[in-house]
Amino acid sequence: MYKKLYQINIDHLIENRAHIGHIDKKLNKNMNFYLYGFRQNIGIFNITQLWYSFRYLFYNISEMFLKRNTFFLIGTNSKLPMEFLLKKWFYRFSENFKNFNSFYISGYVDKKWIEGLFTNWKNFNKYIEPMEKNLKLGYKFERYFPFLQGVTFLKEDSLPDIIIMLDNDKTALHEIKNLQIPIIGLVDTDMDPNDFILKFYGNNDSKIHLNFFFSIFASSCKTGAIKGATIIFLLSNIKNKKKN
Repeated sequence: MYKKLYQINIDHLIENRAHIGHIDKKLNKNMNFYLYGFRQNIGIFNITQLWYSFRYLFYNISEMFLKRNTFFLIGTNSKLPMEFLLKKWFYRFSENFKNFNSFYISGYVDKKWIEGLFTNWKNFNKYIEPMEKNLKLGYKFERYFPFLQGVTFLKEDSLPDIIIMLDNDKTALHEIKNLQIPIIGLVDTDMDPNDFILKFYGNNDSKIHLNFFFSIFASSCKTGAIKGATIIFLLSNIKNKKKN
């Protein structure tokens, strides 16, 4: 079923520069298994390992879609226009899957992770709406507002179920791990794969590669939606047969 709806192949990964890592001095020793080698001191991923990680990610996201899950995106890479990328994808995803209230992206952070954002989210919640209305709350909270533009989950009653991390933000990672929220991570050669419950490996400094991931994620969700509709159809047929 998954193969028919979206065929991920090795050529896709090469075209999207997924295989290019960081310089050898930044290599995390736990990433050795996923490397093919180095070229001009730049780590090169084993493209077959990348392919397997994306296939596994595709399958798992499709299954997650069938359950009630809220996702939160974290992408604070200053080398890329993360504000534009995350905002664009957030609203596009919300529009395409607006009829699925049980599975949605609850917000994103695109510039800087504010320490204590999740652990003290109820305290931050008091100030989000007044700041949106341009009410003065003092310098302490006004200086946070530019970093909270995508934080919509604070108006809800709970933290997100799953985090998607698109780069190595150690402050955010430390806080989220302490809260024991599962993390899906884009793991580059300078990161520890053991920090994440579900990994997809590759270049986190490439806008092309991030857009490729977003397309994979959306395709996975569509597959999950089709599978969910199929299950409902089969169950309704079984009920009708029992009545007859």
